Amino acid sequence: MRKSFLQLNLARAKGSPPKPFQTTLTATSSWPFTVDRPASTTRPTRIAVLDSSFNPPTKAHYHLLKAAVKVGCDAVLLLLATNNVDKGQTGAGAIERLEMMEAMAMDSIRNEHDPALRHMAVGLTIHARFMDKAQPILNHYPADTVQLSWVMGHDTMIRLFDPKYYKDVHADMAPFFEQCDVICSSRPGYGSRDEMMRFVEQSGHAKKVTLVDIEDDENTAETGALVTVGTETTATATVADKFGIEIKEMSSTVVRNAVKDKNWNLVDRCVLPSVRQLIEENGLYSS
Repeated sequence: MRKSFLQLNLARAKGSPPKPFQTTLTATSSWPFTVDRPASTTRPTRIAVLDSSFNPPTKAHYHLLKAAVKVGCDAVLLLLATNNVDKGQTGAGAIERLEMMEAMAMDSIRNEHDPALRHMAVGLTIHARFMDKAQPILNHYPADTVQLSWVMGHDTMIRLFDPKYYKDVHADMAPFFEQCDVICSSRPGYGSRDEMMRFVEQSGHAKKVTLVDIEDDENTAETGALVTVGTETTATATVADKFGIEIKEMSSTVVRNAVKDKNWNLVDRCVLPSVRQLIEENGLYSS
């Protein structure tokens, strides 16, 4: 039944005319608004949007969201771009990715203590560029009642500001940053925090970018200095674990390779139990 529902939503996204944005799962019928925080233009609801291929969703995705909501988000959206999935699709199909995203969302809705992580949704977009994805989401809700905080790693932020995607990167990105901001974490192999901060300053939109560090709450974190970027301040932390892999080093590629190698201990370290169950049930990544 659920697969049929997701197939219908995917068909709507690709229909004529296509549906540029839709949700497949929401924590409540009024999402992203709540009884305590209804739609308001005075204080827009801040949604942390994690746009990824989710092939599969990992604990690194989840811990990135946990770091992001600490800077003051009200709700969370896991977003899958159908165009990105269809281009060079490998591993899981769009339906299976949505199933795994919904499994992650339901785990968070049922088990999290943080109100924003309990207030989670899963959505589809037909667009590839962030600036194109943003407007249909904003249009989906009453004007000026939501603010989008795009959650990403350093590698994605570099692509966001890559001049090759724009005629004039600063002018073209200005409308995006009127109602959106970016929450970004460092990622192994893509530069240090100092390099990230220099890149942010050079982007021309430093006040709209907040840097955070992923913490591993399954182990003891050693908290470092406070770092301020734009208007936000956050604590840094670096944690290694007994499996020899840090949360921020986990990736969908690591999981796919672990499944192929039948290294289920590593799979269990990198994904939630509900996601592992779907990987096995759907026979994903085994070849």
